[in-house]
Amino acid sequence: MLTDDLRYEPPTHHYDWLIVLKPASCLVLGEVPDEDCDAISAIAKEVRAISGARRASILHRGTYAFFRDGSWHALILASGKEPRLPESRRRKYTDDIHPLVFADLLHEDLWEQAHAFAGRAIFKIGDMVQVKGSGSGVGRIKDVFPVPGGYQYQVDLHGDIKRYNEEALTLVQGDPREPAFWMSQTPAGAADLSLTLTWTKLTHPLTDTIYSFGSSKTIFRAYQFKPVLKVLTGSSGRVLIADEVGLGKTIEAGLIWTELERRSRLDRVLVVAPAALTIKWQREMERRFDRRLDLLKSHHLAEFADRLMNGDEPPLRGIVSLEALRSSTVLPQLAELDPRFDLVIVDEAHYLRNRGRKSHALGQLLAAWADYLIFLSATPLNLGHDDLFNLMNLLDEGNFGDRAVFPAQMEPNRVLNDVAGSLMGPERDTPRKLLTRLDDLRALQFGSTVTDRPDYHLLRNLLAVTRRLDDDEIARARRLLADLNMLGGVLTRTRKADVPDRKAVREPRNIDVVWTDEELAYYNSVLGWYMGRALAMNAPPGFATQMPLRQAASCIPASQELFRERNPELFKEEFDDIDEDVVADISNLPKLPTLTRPLTVDSKYDKLLTELLHVRQAGLQQVMIFSFFRRTLRYLARRLQDHFTVRVMDGSVPMEDREKIMRDFRNRDFEILLLSEVGSEGLDFEFCNVLVNYDLPWNPMRVEQRIGRLDRFGQEHEKIFIYNMRVPGTIETDIFHRLYDRIGVFQSSIGELEPILRDELDDITKTVLDPKLSDQERQREIDRRAIALQQRSHDTEELHASRAYLSGLDDLLVEGFTDSAPGNGRFIGSAEIQRLLDRLLHRFGGQRRQPNQNGIFHIIGSDQLAERLRSSRTVDGNDGSKYTRSRLAARLQNKERLECTFQPETASKYDVELLSARHPLVKLAREVLNDEKLDLHRFGSVAVPGLPTDRRYLVTLDLAETTGLRPLLELWATAIDLATGEANDHVGDALLTALAEGTLQDGSLTPPTALRDMWRRAQEHASIRQRETERRRAQENAALVEGRIRAQQGSLDIQIRKTKELLDRLRIEGASPSIIRMRTGLLRNLQTRRVEIRQELLSRKDLSISLTAIAVVLAEPAAPTPSPGTRRSKAAAPRPRRS
Repeated sequence: MLTDDLRYEPPTHHYDWLIVLKPASCLVLGEVPDEDCDAISAIAKEVRAISGARRASILHRGTYAFFRDGSWHALILASGKEPRLPESRRRKYTDDIHPLVFADLLHEDLWEQAHAFAGRAIFKIGDMVQVKGSGSGVGRIKDVFPVPGGYQYQVDLHGDIKRYNEEALTLVQGDPREPAFWMSQTPAGAADLSLTLTWTKLTHPLTDTIYSFGSSKTIFRAYQFKPVLKVLTGSSGRVLIADEVGLGKTIEAGLIWTELERRSRLDRVLVVAPAALTIKWQREMERRFDRRLDLLKSHHLAEFADRLMNGDEPPLRGIVSLEALRSSTVLPQLAELDPRFDLVIVDEAHYLRNRGRKSHALGQLLAAWADYLIFLSATPLNLGHDDLFNLMNLLDEGNFGDRAVFPAQMEPNRVLNDVAGSLMGPERDTPRKLLTRLDDLRALQFGSTVTDRPDYHLLRNLLAVTRRLDDDEIARARRLLADLNMLGGVLTRTRKADVPDRKAVREPRNIDVVWTDEELAYYNSVLGWYMGRALAMNAPPGFATQMPLRQAASCIPASQELFRERNPELFKEEFDDIDEDVVADISNLPKLPTLTRPLTVDSKYDKLLTELLHVRQAGLQQVMIFSFFRRTLRYLARRLQDHFTVRVMDGSVPMEDREKIMRDFRNRDFEILLLSEVGSEGLDFEFCNVLVNYDLPWNPMRVEQRIGRLDRFGQEHEKIFIYNMRVPGTIETDIFHRLYDRIGVFQSSIGELEPILRDELDDITKTVLDPKLSDQERQREIDRRAIALQQRSHDTEELHASRAYLSGLDDLLVEGFTDSAPGNGRFIGSAEIQRLLDRLLHRFGGQRRQPNQNGIFHIIGSDQLAERLRSSRTVDGNDGSKYTRSRLAARLQNKERLECTFQPETASKYDVELLSARHPLVKLAREVLNDEKLDLHRFGSVAVPGLPTDRRYLVTLDLAETTGLRPLLELWATAIDLATGEANDHVGDALLTALAEGTLQDGSLTPPTALRDMWRRAQEHASIRQRETERRRAQENAALVEGRIRAQQGSLDIQIRKTKELLDRLRIEGASPSIIRMRTGLLRNLQTRRVEIRQELLSRKDLSISLTAIAVVLAEPAAPTPSPGTRRSKAAAPRPRRS
C-alpha cells in the first residue's frame, strides 16, 4: 500500500491519515460541516474551496489523495454519490476513467479558480454585507482569506475592491434587489433618490422620455420635437420633414439622430445633401451637436464596399454630396451588396423627385438600405403637385404607388383629422356621435383602405360608448387615428405662421448712391465688356463671367486692384461663396484707362459712412455689413476703422477665430462686423438688429439668408433695420433690387415662396440679362416676372386648403409641452445632470467652480478623473463634446479650465461645453454609478411641489417593458393615498416632473405603520394596469402586424413589377452594363426581402408586458419655495451658492 499513489477514504470527522501524508494542497468541493472546518484548515499549507462542479457529481463523497510531482494533494468532496469502501491504487496500473484518476484531474483543473478555504468564517463568498458605522452602503463578498486570529474579506464596494476584517462587517439580510429589502432600510432623502431615478432613466432608454431635449446647443422650440415624436411613436422609421424655410429642419434631423442613438447603437449613418450644403451640415452638426462627421468622397465609398465584399461589417458615418453619390462608380457595387444603414438623412429631398433620373434611382436604393430614413424638404405640400407624391412614393411605395389616385387617397385623412380635432371638444363627452363622422369614409373612393383595417374596428369599438373618454382612451384614440392617417406616420410640417413666437418687424431703408461720371464710366466699361461677351456667346454669360461685373458694382476701388493684377484666380479667392472648380473668365477684358486709373472719390463708401454716423447718433450701437467679396470687406475695414471699432469675418477666417469674433461682438466689444454669408454660416446674431447690404446678391434666397442671421427666434429687438446700398444704373439696383422690392423680400420672410424662387431663379436671371433686350424691354420683363411671382405667392395660400387632408395630429404630439421643456418630466433635466456630474467630480478629485451671470462655469480636472475617462468602457467615439476623448482627458489632467454650462441656450450663444446626457463626463458618471448600482437608494421619502396639502402617498416605480412590433420601455408610477388606500394617477407625474426640474425636497423620515400593506395595494393596482394594458396592446399589435404584412408585401410586389419592367426597357434600349447590374441587384434584393418579410413580422405578433421594480417612494406636499429648475431658467440647473 505504501507504494500506492491514489487513495480514497469515505467521509470522517478525522483526517489523521491525510495529515500524515503532509499534502501540499487541499481542495474542498461543496459545503462541509462547521465542526470539520478546523481539522480541514490544518490538513495542508494551502487549502482552497469552490462551491461545486457539475463534473464532480460522478464521484463518491469522501476524501481523495494523489501523489503528483513529488507531493501529495488532497480533494475533499462534500456532495456526490453515496460513499464507498476505502480504496488505494497505483496510477501506472489504473485506467484514466477510474474515479481516483478522475479525482486527481479534477483537482488539477479546478485549483486555479478556487478561493481560499473560509473555514469558520462568518461570511461566505457572495454574501451581501455592510461596513459598520460607515454608511457606505452594501457590498458583496468576493473572497475570504484566513489570517492569524480570524479571517479577512475582499468586498466589492462601490465598484472598488477593499479588504476588511471580519469584525468590521455585518451581514445584510434579504435580497437587495427586492422591494421588501428596500423598505427595511431608513428612507433616503431627495438627493439620493433622485440619483437612483436619473440613473434608471439614463441606463434604460425609455420610450416615453425625450432624451434629445437639452442635448443640443439650440433654443428649445416645442415644434422641433414633432419629427422626433413622429419617429418614436411611428413604426415605419420613415418621415418627411416639410417645415417651412427657416424653422430648423437640420436641427430637427439632428434631434432625431440624438434620440435614436440613445436607444440603439448607430454604426452607420449617412447624410446625403447637395454639394453646396455638405460643409454647412458638417459645421452645423459639430457646432450644435458636438458631432464630428467626415465629408465622404468616392474613395471612402470604394473602401467601404471593398470591406463589405470581404465579409466585414465596417462602420460608416459621414456626409456625402448627392451629386457625388449618384454618379459614383461604386453605386452599382453597393446595390449588389445591399448594405444596411441605421439612419439615412437626405436634405433637399425634392432633388430625388424626378422619375427616370439617377437621383430618383438613388432615392430608391437609399430607401431600401435604411432602417430609419429622414427626408428634409421645404417643397409646398400641394396635393396636385408631383413633388409630394414622388417623395411619399420613395418613403412608402406600398401605400403611395399610383400618382393618378394620390389626391383621392388623401380624402380619408380629412375625415380622420376632423375626428381627431373633435376629441378635444365637446364630443369627448359623447364619443359615440363621432361614429357618424367615421361613416363618411364609406362614401370615399379610398375609404375602404381605412375601414377594412383591423385597427379601424378597434377605433370604432373605443368610441362606441356613451360616457366621457378618459385621458388614456383619448391617447389611444389619437394613436389609432395617427396610424390610420395615410400621411400621419410619414409626414410632419410646421409653418412659420403656426409658431407662436413674437416676430420682429423688418424695416427696409435704402441708401441711394449717386456715382460721379468717372465711377459710372468705370462700371459701364465692365458692363460693356460683359454684354459684349453675352452677344458673342448669344446667351447670358455664366457665373464665372459675372464675377468681375459684380465686383465692380460692389466696390470700385477693390475692383480696380483686382483688374490691375488681371489674375483670374484672384477673383476666385476674393469671392467668398464660390465652388472650387469655378474660375473667373476675364479673357478679352479691355485694357482701358478707366479700369486702372485710380478714382478720386468713392461715393458709395462716403454715403455708407454718413449713414453709419446717423445710426450711431440714433443710439444703435452695432451694425452688420454684408458683402460677397473679401477684398470689399477688407477695403471697408481699412477705411471704417478711423471712425469705428471693426472686425472682419469671412470664409478665410478659421472657425475657432470666428467663435471668438462672435463672442466679442455679442459682448459689444466692437461696433461693426464686416462679414459674408459663408463667414456667418451657422451663427446667430439675434442680439443685433441693423444690417447693411453693401452689395446685393443675384439670388433672393441669399438675401433671405443674410437677414435670417438676425431675424430668428429670440431676436431681442422689435425692429430689424435693413439698409440696402442702391446705385442706379447697376444691374443689382435696376433689376434685382426692383424684383426683390416687388416680391417683398426685404419686408418679410419669403417663406413658402422660396421653393418657387428656387425653381424659377435661373430662368429669371437668363431672361433679364438677355443682351438682346433694350433697357426698356428689360424693365418691362422684370416687372412682368415680379407680377407672376407675386401671383405664385398668392397661390401658395391655396395650399392651406390642403391641410385638412394632411396630418392633423402633429400638434397633439407636443401637447403638454411647456415653454421650456416637455411635459410631465419626461426628459433628463439639467438639475439631474448637475447632480451626476457633482458626484463624479467629488469622487475623482475634480472641481466645479461658481457660475457667472450667464450660467457659465469652469470645471477643473485631476489625474484620477483623466485616467478614469481614458479607461472608460462606455465613452466611445468623439461625440458630445467640443473635444475628442483624448484631448478632453489631457485638459482634465493638465487642470486646464473647461468652460461649461448646463443651459443649451447659453451653450448656443457662447459656444461652451454643454453638459447634457451626451457629454463624455456625464456618460462616465453614469458608468461609475452603474458599477455601484447595489449602493443606489431605492426607498426614499420626498416632498413634491404641487401635491394636495395634508396628504401622503406611497409611489411604486416600475420599468414596464412591452414586446411586439413597437417595443416599449416605460417608467410606470403607481401612487396610493396612505389615508384612503385609493390610487391617484397625477402624483406620479408630479414626482417625475419635480425630479427633472430639480425641485424635489427631503420628506419625513418616519414611515407609515401600514407601509407593507400599502405597497401590496400599489402592486395590485400596477398588476391590474399591466393586465388591461397588455390586453389592449395585444389587440392593437396583432392588427398592426397584419396591416404591415399587407402593406409591405404590397409595396415589394409593386417594386418588383416596376423593376422588372424597367430592366426589360433598359435591355431593349442598350443601357450600360453598370446600370443593368445595379437594377438586377436591386431586383434580387427585393425578391429576397419578399420571402423574409412575413416570417419576420409574424414573429413579432405576440405581445407581453413585464414589470421590474425600480423604487418605492413616500411622497408628501412640498412647502412652496422659488423653483430652481427649468420653469425659472429654461432647463437651467440649480446653481451653487456664491461664497
